[in-house]
Amino acid sequence: MTNQELSESDIQDAVETARNEVRYLVTDFPVDTLIRKYKDHNPDEGDIYIPTYQRTLQWSNDQKSYFVESLLLRIPIPPIFFYEVGGSLEVVDGSQRIRTLVEFKNDAFRLVNLEKLDSLNGLRFSKLPSATKKRFLNNPIRSFVLEEGTDESSRVELFRRINTSSKQLSDAEIRKGAYQGPFLDLVVDCANREVFKLLAPGKGSRGNRNSESERQELVARFFVYSNHYKLFTHDVRRFIDNYFKEYNQKLDASGAGAMSAEFDKAMNFIADNSANAFFRNEKTQQVPRVRFEAISVGVCLALREQPEMKTASFDWLDEPDFYQLVRTDASNSGPRLRSRIEFVRDKILDQHE
Repeated sequence: MTNQELSESDIQDAVETARNEVRYLVTDFPVDTLIRKYKDHNPDEGDIYIPTYQRTLQWSNDQKSYFVESLLLRIPIPPIFFYEVGGSLEVVDGSQRIRTLVEFKNDAFRLVNLEKLDSLNGLRFSKLPSATKKRFLNNPIRSFVLEEGTDESSRVELFRRINTSSKQLSDAEIRKGAYQGPFLDLVVDCANREVFKLLAPGKGSRGNRNSESERQELVARFFVYSNHYKLFTHDVRRFIDNYFKEYNQKLDASGAGAMSAEFDKAMNFIADNSANAFFRNEKTQQVPRVRFEAISVGVCLALREQPEMKTASFDWLDEPDFYQLVRTDASNSGPRLRSRIEFVRDKILDQHE
């Protein structure tokens, strides 16, 4: 049945079904409540916590001060989104705002460069007039609470749609919030290994400021593509998401151990033979994702065929053919992905025939 053939009731039923998949409640939490109930990264101690997938606080003092000023002026701010977990509230979107509230209440920074309330510049919370403190602590912040047990796919969709803060969550950060399980643990662990930090510091060509999440994105792509690259068509995010969910459901300790060992083997091989291989520019140490995919997965495939191989030349990194294959405009092309991975694989294997 085409869209044109659907009746009005069919369309309405489809809309209502999709809406019912996401269950949430709307409330207003006073700033004082958010601060009192907050415990960083610990759901056992606090009613409100920020999970490990969220970034460390990155706002500058200017940004924190601007946010506090908005609250004091009662200017509407974006709502905070929570996910209910065992009766506690996990922060999905709003971690930087909540951390700023807590830091300001604890005198962790001074207000700076305020324009509307310039008379408050240089003051910490404890030095504010009593009425101003009360205004700050009593200010209500609109909050949405996603109910526990909401379907996983609906959670992921909601994570993406509510990602409205000034510093948006990356795909890796969203997956950490939506896909808890053994594969996520493996990805996070591998992304923090010292050899990988040296090979891929996390300075993505797209200006990603969060090096940790960028490395996690690269590791996820390594594992998914090394096993399924031939099936890729064009949608990177959906492709990685689908296998991320599958691995979390099926991966056991033995499988995770084997994947971990293969990751280490490939990364150590690259480190021993061409430590700067992933960098598009050695000075900036940028690691374009398409370049990383080609080299890391290509080396992995070559080592599967020649597991005893220890050395290889990477002179082909400067060849025009390789450069054309890792142009960023080829990132969503299935044939290009396969071509660049197999180009690297064959360059490595050809040296050991």
